[in-house]
Amino acid sequence: MRQFRKIVVGVDLELDGKELAPGTRLAVNQARWLAERVGSHVTLIHSRVSDEYWDAEEKRYVARPEGSPAVVQLALEQLAADFQERNIRTSVFSATEDAWLAITRRVLHEEADLVVVGKRTHSSEDGRRIGSVTSKLIRKCPCAVWAVKPGSDPNPKTVLAATDLGPVGRRVVEVAASVVAAYRSQLHVVHAYQLPLGVQMESARARAEFESQARSSATEEIESQLRAAVLERAAILYIGLTSPTCAILECVDQLGPDLVVMGTITRGGIPGVLVGNTAERLLPRLDCSLLTVKPEDFVCPVEPATLDS
Repeated sequence: MRQFRKIVVGVDLELDGKELAPGTRLAVNQARWLAERVGSHVTLIHSRVSDEYWDAEEKRYVARPEGSPAVVQLALEQLAADFQERNIRTSVFSATEDAWLAITRRVLHEEADLVVVGKRTHSSEDGRRIGSVTSKLIRKCPCAVWAVKPGSDPNPKTVLAATDLGPVGRRVVEVAASVVAAYRSQLHVVHAYQLPLGVQMESARARAEFESQARSSATEEIESQLRAAVLERAAILYIGLTSPTCAILECVDQLGPDLVVMGTITRGGIPGVLVGNTAERLLPRLDCSLLTVKPEDFVCPVEPATLDS
């Protein structure tokens, strides 16, 4: 999996600064599994900026006190040591800016390939399926972001890739195939097409011919992209006449995937603008783990900073 040679992991701690937050434990497990199989370098980064957390009794967000710097540093060093004992090259950093911003700057500095974070850091009782830090990273961080679902298995057995057959879609299929090859899981690929207005105005026969050609062309294109992949089992394709949002949700309901790989779309030259309607609609609705892929022309809204090596 050549795409993921440098991995950045967002680390959040419990209020006492001694233990990993639930979402971070999942992200750490996912990064560890991946790094052991791929030989990645892992960077662990923690933000010392005071955050808010969901208080179940108060039913609201309250200010989060920061643990003792010495205690926090010890927890980070112990985490790094665990990675190093597994022969995973590891660096650890503590930042003094918002977590999403610190992670993004580290990605820019190291030219990292992947960020791994928990979909939610703490409780889900606030009703959110994805936390604010993760949401900002998906929208603004220049590399792929793997958001791990609470309670998920770090070894995804069923992977669903959503492609529009465009440049981002091709990257999605490539990344998903790499994940499947590394974990020896099953790949499913979904593509939705729609009838152009001109075709809708034609005869039923013309519409049927268009649909047949669309399905055939999509199948050929996806299979061509997968020929170089080393998969134990052939990918299963889902191609149909519907909207992308409906197609993905139907596959999710049918398959119950452990991981969905999808692209985020941006207009080239507009920093950090996520304009993909499909992505915007799906992000808060998918309960599984997510791996989001940026287009090649994505413009990160964060300016690189000079960081300590």
